[in-house]
Amino acid sequence: MSLEKKYLLFFLIFFGSQQIQSQILKTTNQHAWISYTGVHAIKNKLSLQVELSIRRNEFLKNPQQLLFRTGLVKEVSNGYSVAGGYCYVLTYPYGAFASKSDFPEHRLWEQIQLRKKVKKLELVSRVRLEQRFVYAPILINASYQIGPAVYSTRIRVMHRVSFPLYGTTIKDHAIYSTVFDEVMYGFGLQIGSNHFDQNRAFVGLGYVVPKFGRIEMGYLHQHILKSAGTKIENNKTILINFLPNFSLFKL
Repeated sequence: MSLEKKYLLFFLIFFGSQQIQSQILKTTNQHAWISYTGVHAIKNKLSLQVELSIRRNEFLKNPQQLLFRTGLVKEVSNGYSVAGGYCYVLTYPYGAFASKSDFPEHRLWEQIQLRKKVKKLELVSRVRLEQRFVYAPILINASYQIGPAVYSTRIRVMHRVSFPLYGTTIKDHAIYSTVFDEVMYGFGLQIGSNHFDQNRAFVGLGYVVPKFGRIEMGYLHQHILKSAGTKIENNKTILINFLPNFSLFKL
């Protein structure tokens, strides 16, 4: 290939990529999420998981999302557990890429999780599969109303590392640091051109409350690529999470 053709190819690739970048719209939102994520033993090696997450846009000013998740968790062996259940999500219009109205979502979910300790580190890895029924708003008689369910499947992979700021274990009254990253990827016939859904990266501090569980607070960065692949959200989120683990019954 001649030098002139190489330069021509370079400029075609360069300006082509610039054109693609110019078609991608980006926005940033400020969120605050307050969550209760309890795992409560109900019998030997079987627990009830109950999660409630209140999510606000512009920190606490406007509603963003309400999530309720419940299910059963079964401890297997060697730090492994399996779980599954139901989740309800109500999403409100928020930000620059707001939906036309609020809309619900129903999910079934299954997961496998591994928890282990390596010296001072507490490691958690989780794979969760979700079957999603999203009732996105559609235009009916000049107004937007909840449409029929659109089914899709999503896989979520999360890795978390926690370590005590003093001592060798995370126990009662311990203050610890924790970081995690979770990637979400959709697949199935109903997914558009973009299969990557979002990434959540968190860094924060935690405290172990005796006879209750843990409380964590920190910064969550949520990167969302909309299904069409042309809109990106980078959401700066303050996350406060209550993580109780007390038993519901005397075991």
